[in-house]
Amino acid sequence: MCLIYSMNLETFDPGLDNIAGFLAGLSRKIEVTFKDIKVDRLESSLNGLLIAQISDLHLNERNTELVELTISILNKLNADIVVMTGDAICNGQKFIPDLTRLFKEINSKYGKFACIGNHDHSDGDDSLKIQELYRKTDFQVLVNESAKININGETLYMAGADDLELGSQNIIQMVQNIPKDATSIFLTHNPFNFDEFAEYNPDLVLAGHTHGGQLYFSVLRFIYRLRLGCNYLSGLYSLDESKLYVNRGIGTALITPEIFNVKFVMNTPRINSKPEITLFRLVSGT
Repeated sequence: MCLIYSMNLETFDPGLDNIAGFLAGLSRKIEVTFKDIKVDRLESSLNGLLIAQISDLHLNERNTELVELTISILNKLNADIVVMTGDAICNGQKFIPDLTRLFKEINSKYGKFACIGNHDHSDGDDSLKIQELYRKTDFQVLVNESAKININGETLYMAGADDLELGSQNIIQMVQNIPKDATSIFLTHNPFNFDEFAEYNPDLVLAGHTHGGQLYFSVLRFIYRLRLGCNYLSGLYSLDESKLYVNRGIGTALITPEIFNVKFVMNTPRINSKPEITLFRLVSGT
């Protein structure tokens, strides 16, 4: 059984003096979601392991304070492992120096891991500078590959896939070094092909990309399903022996609309889809 606890933390207050400020004010809180994930074959030394997930930072000139607050909250969670599931940037590579500073501040006991998102490909040079950024900040970026994490004599496998839409995703290559019965966590930006990942029996798949619908109204959920082409919008899902968690992310896309010949720079707003950090605790299922 998964237990969810939420706490809302005030972020910046941009004021209502312009349209951009008003829209930013619709996303004033970060929700920290806590979940227990039961793993049937969990080794005793991995029982209670804490894994924090962030996603879709989309760092830009309109949300720097929000991302800074995210990193501050993240560090207060004292996670054993931190994962970032894609889309660090939004509109080009201008904010890579800021991301470098922020990612260096992230603390974890057993490592920091990341996968690549669609914006990491489209807003740069096919994600090469983003991958370099991760490596410079002690993240292990996983592109169709896996890593062994040794914890008190036991092994957890962390695997990451390239982006489904703009990358060269290769799940077979990603899992080739993971023993069949190993405890494993897969990272993918896009959750839409969860069924393909589930064929390899990961204990947990972590994804982002959807922003939880971003402008979400429950009565229109069927429209989101039609638009996305799948049911994986946000939260926890199960298929066979595998679980998927879709994180709502932190940032949103940047747009520059023109109203009465005046250009505005703003993030697209969130409604009923708060920015999210997720903290998972692995617990024995037996």
